[in-house]
Amino acid sequence: MKLGYFHNGHFPPLAFEDFVRWGAANGYQAIDVPLFEPDARAVCERHGLAPTSTVGMICQPITTDAAERRAQAAQARRALDYAAAEQIPNVWLGHRMAPDLGFDANVRLFAEGAAPVLDHALRVGVRLVMENWADGGRNLAYAPAHWAAIFDAVPHESLGLCPDPSHLVWLGIDYLRAVREFGSRVYHAHAKDTEFLPEAQYQYGCIGVERGKVGQGTYRFRIPGFGVVDWPAYITALLEVGFDGALVVEHEDAFWTSTTDAQHALNGLVLAQRFLSPLLV
Repeated sequence: MKLGYFHNGHFPPLAFEDFVRWGAANGYQAIDVPLFEPDARAVCERHGLAPTSTVGMICQPITTDAAERRAQAAQARRALDYAAAEQIPNVWLGHRMAPDLGFDANVRLFAEGAAPVLDHALRVGVRLVMENWADGGRNLAYAPAHWAAIFDAVPHESLGLCPDPSHLVWLGIDYLRAVREFGSRVYHAHAKDTEFLPEAQYQYGCIGVERGKVGQGTYRFRIPGFGVVDWPAYITALLEVGFDGALVVEHEDAFWTSTTDAQHALNGLVLAQRFLSPLLV
């Protein structure tokens, strides 16, 4: 299992090749690539890194507007063609719900909007992955029951998951069981940790501090090893289900990223690499 990283916009920007060069010098083996980055594979290979996915949710297939659905599908096809040309195996797929519709209706719309995109993904040999980001309850694919409903509606081999334990743990979901039950659909994996904030949890409970954003303010994201995730157990679960992709650090730790000092932010990635690399084979 390779250890990867990527830039998600939570810390000061760096030129792509500089960021790749830095990662290779600091023990990383893989990287997720900004969508439509020119010559991404050549840059990565020049420094010995494997490009494992594109970054960003390139398509939001859930919409009642037929024209918008076609536009979203066209955008996804462009992203898939780019990934295929650069030999990048995975592309992130969005799953924002239509807010005025119920769960079943959202699943049906997801299936309708995703079908042509997934057929294209199969043709070009790239997989679409959904990260279990709840976005305050606005996204669809953030919990096991939701995944089961999606895969029942869309039994397509090109659709899979990118589990991120940092989101599952604050929702009270057993992230180890989730990986084991959906192991055949785990195509990519994120590494981010969560630290709970006890006083805010006491005052506000799981609903959170900020209205309209469930859970917000009662926890904070950390680099791996600085929160409550059991990383040896999580990596073991990935290995047990036969996962052979990259475990990719998603750096949203505000202690390190809330700064204009790029080196301070990169220090968080240094610590994440030092913590995780001894756990990988």
